[in-house]
Amino acid sequence: MTLNPVRGRRWQIAVLGACLVVMAPLVGAVPAGADDAAADLVPDGLSAPGAAASCWEIKQHDPQAADGVYWLVTPTLVAPERFYCDMTTDGGGWVLVGRGREGWRTQYEGRGTAAEVRGIVQGPAAFSPRQLPSLTIDGLLDGGRVDDLADGIRVRRAEDAGGTRWQEVRFELANRDRWVWTFAAEHPLGTWSFASTTSSRRGSGSGGQSLNFGSNNSYLRVDTRALSAQVFNHGWAYGSNVGGTNSSTSYLWSNTTGAGRALPFAQMFIRPQLVLEDLDFPTIPDQGAPAETLDALLANGVLPGEWGVTGLANGRDTELTTEVQTFAQIGEVVYVGGNFRWVQRGANATQPPDRVEQSYLAAFDVDTGEFVPGFAPSFNDQVKSLTELPDGTLAVGGEFTQANSQPAIGFVRLDAVSGQTAEGWTLEIENRLSGGQVSVRALQVADGSLYLGGLFTHLRGTESGGPAYMRMAGRVSASTGEPAYGWNPEFSGSVIDIDLSQDATRFYASGYFRESGGQDAYHVAAVSTGDTATLVEPAWQPEWSILNPVRPERNYQQVIMEAGDRVWSGGSEHSLFSFDRDTFQRLSGNITKQGGDFQAGETANGVLYASCHCNDWNYSNAFTWSNVGTQWTQADKIGFVGAWDIETGEYLPEFNPVFRARRGSGPWALLNDSNDTMWIGGDLQTTVRPNGSVQWTSGFARLGHRNTTAPSAPSQLARVPGEASTVRLSWNASTSDDGPLTYEVLAEGRVLEVTSGTSIELPAGSQPTRYFVRAVDQTGNRSATTPALTVLPVPPDATEQLVGFGQSWQWRYESGSWPQGWNTVGFDDSGWQQGDALLGFGSPDVV
Repeated sequence: MTLNPVRGRRWQIAVLGACLVVMAPLVGAVPAGADDAAADLVPDGLSAPGAAASCWEIKQHDPQAADGVYWLVTPTLVAPERFYCDMTTDGGGWVLVGRGREGWRTQYEGRGTAAEVRGIVQGPAAFSPRQLPSLTIDGLLDGGRVDDLADGIRVRRAEDAGGTRWQEVRFELANRDRWVWTFAAEHPLGTWSFASTTSSRRGSGSGGQSLNFGSNNSYLRVDTRALSAQVFNHGWAYGSNVGGTNSSTSYLWSNTTGAGRALPFAQMFIRPQLVLEDLDFPTIPDQGAPAETLDALLANGVLPGEWGVTGLANGRDTELTTEVQTFAQIGEVVYVGGNFRWVQRGANATQPPDRVEQSYLAAFDVDTGEFVPGFAPSFNDQVKSLTELPDGTLAVGGEFTQANSQPAIGFVRLDAVSGQTAEGWTLEIENRLSGGQVSVRALQVADGSLYLGGLFTHLRGTESGGPAYMRMAGRVSASTGEPAYGWNPEFSGSVIDIDLSQDATRFYASGYFRESGGQDAYHVAAVSTGDTATLVEPAWQPEWSILNPVRPERNYQQVIMEAGDRVWSGGSEHSLFSFDRDTFQRLSGNITKQGGDFQAGETANGVLYASCHCNDWNYSNAFTWSNVGTQWTQADKIGFVGAWDIETGEYLPEFNPVFRARRGSGPWALLNDSNDTMWIGGDLQTTVRPNGSVQWTSGFARLGHRNTTAPSAPSQLARVPGEASTVRLSWNASTSDDGPLTYEVLAEGRVLEVTSGTSIELPAGSQPTRYFVRAVDQTGNRSATTPALTVLPVPPDATEQLVGFGQSWQWRYESGSWPQGWNTVGFDDSGWQQGDALLGFGSPDVV
């Protein structure tokens, strides 16, 4: 072959082989349908590049494969990961998804890491439960439905304290798409069976629910509930006639030796029957794939915080008198109101400056959560609502009758710096109903007006000659305090929460009322903000969670807010519903089975967060309580606060923080501040940080949003010299504030390997292969990939020699033929020149 200089340069030519690479696009296309290097790898699971789609596939490839740890990968799992495979039981091919004794978690993220699940699978060291995240198990299923598992779910559990006898439990979930750990919820079952491996105990049946099923109250029973007899530990308990021992080494545990419903050490397996060649890995264009970032969502771990509020200043301890009930932000300060006596740093403080008597209302730095001592108002009863006024003062509503030692019934304006009563206009509030108590539960400023909701009948401004009749809700000028005479929703019962539509043309209210202006308004209302407070058409006729109740007030609603194209309402009994903003038709329903009602709501980044005194399950698309029926679609763990997609109404199970509440009342206040940090307040007592440690928390906690910024893309992906049987790649590092980073190396659309370095060696394939690299941060955001780096293999009959010169290197083929369609590339001592001298086909002589 005769070669000519190009652009006056001196060129050398080399076959584009396993050792030579070129950035796409190529001259001379890779034959359509050609397999990549991954196709040459045996799916034996013994290495990341050799990862199989399932333990089952490994067993089909090698019937002699032994129990142990193997590499698995699917498109949904994304990157290869190691898992423990049971290759013995019933033909093998089972993947371990969880193991432990008492204390199995019901949270979506499981418990521990994949490395911990596979690391210790048997013996007392494995008694502390470890469970794969639900997203990981969905990856093992490649996004398939759980109820499509041919072999159902398998639990292997000990039958005696010594771990010498074992039982196999198999069961099918009748209607389950994605994985959840909420087996103590009412998931309907298909068939189930029990078989002892060391005795004649057998049993089978169908139907029932995952929380408690079986054919007797002894060994042929599974009880997944958290029961008081076992100190509310979840697990795979036997029936009430099976007792265990209270020993750290017992395979059959009871909190009290001999107590029934013993919790055995158990292992949980599934057996997806997936094969790599049947899976659809993504196709990446030559220019690379874009970044993939997580959706904006609050992190599950709380931010560090030393300060809290403690004590009950008015001496009452009910769910309506919890420590924190409201927030507001002005400038760099967040104001916290409720029923507390002290502001305190740490759990053990007893004296100033770490414990300060500052009752009912206090200020904290928005950035750090540190106490701001200069703001020091005084009240004689609890604060229920806060908002900023246009002049920068703080409007305070509640059940107090004095503020700063002066009369102030239910409402006062405060200087935002000192906490002293603000000069200027005042607002007087009366309740002329029997009892006469005034309570201002909700405040909101919109379109130059201050709206109020609560328990009252009349409002009087500074300049007005007489009080304005505004029953349970009212409107005054936000600048002068003068009532908007004639605007009177006239609710028949007290108002708990209010909201204004985005365009301020609607006033929403929720509470105990059943009428507005003499017309039906069943615990919620949408009222015009025009000159008169008339109900918005069409009529809003909600159907709440208790149908035809003997006590209709039990359907009272506590949360009301417009978010997107929906209006959301939450309250009793245990419900959170969304309605179409224009038609008021119900669009979604949520019922929290145990615990209690929804109490507060806040939006952030397209997500609705709602809090409740519930710490059990949220049933999606359920509409009645206490019988949620059988048509609900999901049963997810909710721990006092849940998250919902504003557009779809879908519950977002990845958000699942762990809070402990002093009396179980949960959060009554939510605020997303200017830093995109969520303040959560109620009777909180402890919380969990991102690293799993428990943090003292009193009254309120702060949650930041998880990172959604992708790392920068790696650059300069290149092939470096090495053996012909391998492909050695290197690249320039990415940058990110969420490090340290790892890198996923892809062959075509499949991740072959994950590394923390910036180079890697992979087995060479027999077909042309495009390689890509992308960075992954600690949260799981993926950078854009590099452009494709195409590597063609060494012809099988060629001999090769590495020749180096200048800053370049090449493979010299002294014999052999070129497969049709492969390219040659020229380069000089300045390195590869993309697009230069991509020449001919045929059979070369010595280069």
